[in-house]
Amino acid sequence: MKTKFSIFLLVLSVHMSSLAQSIINDYKYVTVAEKFDFLKSKNQYKLNDLTSFLLTKSGFMVLNAADNKPQDLYQNNCLGLNANIINTKGFLKTKLHLELVNCRNEVVFTSETGSSKEKEYKKAYHEALRNAFNSVQALHYKYNGPDLESSFPEIIEIPAPSVVKAANTIPVAVTEVPKPNVSTKMIVSKLIVTPTDSGIDFMDSSSGDTKYSTHATLFDAVYIIENQAGIIYKRGQNWVREYVENGKTTIEALNIQR
Repeated sequence: MKTKFSIFLLVLSVHMSSLAQSIINDYKYVTVAEKFDFLKSKNQYKLNDLTSFLLTKSGFMVLNAADNKPQDLYQNNCLGLNANIINTKGFLKTKLHLELVNCRNEVVFTSETGSSKEKEYKKAYHEALRNAFNSVQALHYKYNGPDLESSFPEIIEIPAPSVVKAANTIPVAVTEVPKPNVSTKMIVSKLIVTPTDSGIDFMDSSSGDTKYSTHATLFDAVYIIENQAGIIYKRGQNWVREYVENGKTTIEALNIQR
């Protein structure tokens, strides 16, 4: 009897997990508040930043509450979810879990509760939250609507005009123009693309650090890198960084986490 009941619970758990994944995949954005209810100040203990990072790492398009809404979210507020971190009091333990709430104030997903025995608040909150996100990553979230990158235009290569040889022309000596000194290389560490008010941040998927903070230009999918040389732009479906150093042009293909 116990065996049958255990199998029933396992099947039910798998079914509920599949159902949660199906529901979550209908939403395109997650907004993280500037301050969680159980904390005293904005981004205290960097917990809001960590929440944004972990959601982004789990595949979500994350917005901050202060950000301007993307056009499609502005037109349809129900494309987005709001992320809340809930603190549950526990004896000698810090316990946190994530709730994702839709536009009708309905909780559509609740993570497992992560816990920590650390005594220092920041360490305890960070460890508990990372543990809670194990169940979020297990969702394997992927938005089932239009491609997230569909708003970026493809680069269209225009073929060079064909050369027609005119009759009775006098041969002219042609000097070959040397090719520019260009090198290419690949950035190994994976980067997460995170939209900001002014452009895009490219965050290291392992550490959560911002590797490149960029600002938008008048050209589509071309961004100026803050405090670093060069630009970052979209080439087909890939992001690249191009800069000049010691008279040599270098093009880096950024390794984006998808």
